[in-house]
Amino acid sequence: MPARPACSLVIPVFNGAATVAQVVRDLFAAFAGVDAEVVLVDDGSPDASAGACRDVAAEHPGRVRVVLLARNFGEHNAVLAGLRHCRGEFVVVLDDDGQHPAAEARRLFEAARAGGDDVVYGRPRAKRHGRVRNAGSRVHDRLMRLLLHKPAGLYLSSFKAMNRFVVDELCRYRGAWPYIDGLVLWATTRIGELEVEHRPRAGGRSNYRLATLVTAWLRAILSFSILP
Repeated sequence: MPARPACSLVIPVFNGAATVAQVVRDLFAAFAGVDAEVVLVDDGSPDASAGACRDVAAEHPGRVRVVLLARNFGEHNAVLAGLRHCRGEFVVVLDDDGQHPAAEARRLFEAARAGGDDVVYGRPRAKRHGRVRNAGSRVHDRLMRLLLHKPAGLYLSSFKAMNRFVVDELCRYRGAWPYIDGLVLWATTRIGELEVEHRPRAGGRSNYRLATLVTAWLRAILSFSILP
């Protein structure tokens, strides 16, 4: 691997023991011909995710890096840890459950590499989340427009590609409760979107519950806006 691969694929892992290996295999197949690395961040999973991540790294020597957090710190902290350990000129962030197809991750990478935008968000053609998650997304969108001046119509997704400039800016954050999309909105206005496929989960249940969503909103609101 070169010191600076073309693309890093950062995956926060929580209770993803049953899915993460196939997600990584699909990514390497989709990124054939691209110098790419995968960074897996186990966010203190109570299941066998840590062992599954180590097994994936052994299956792809030199191409998979594993970060094991000491306890569960939440998705945004896990993503930030992955960004601090990745080396790519471009970075794609995606979930561990197979909802973000590998081919679409390749399209996001190509869109970011084409230039013009520092960040390219994946906008799902049809969302496959549960009702609670979808309702929460609508509330979250309104809050971000009010508090962080998010452009109307911009869909803030966990599935996105960023260039090295934005990744380095995000890694400068030293607060306790990072909100990745809030940091993106602080770092740049050169933000684009790409319509992507969004699949049902490959296995297991969503880790998002109403209490989890409310906690995430409160942290984002109180950490990134003085309006409250």
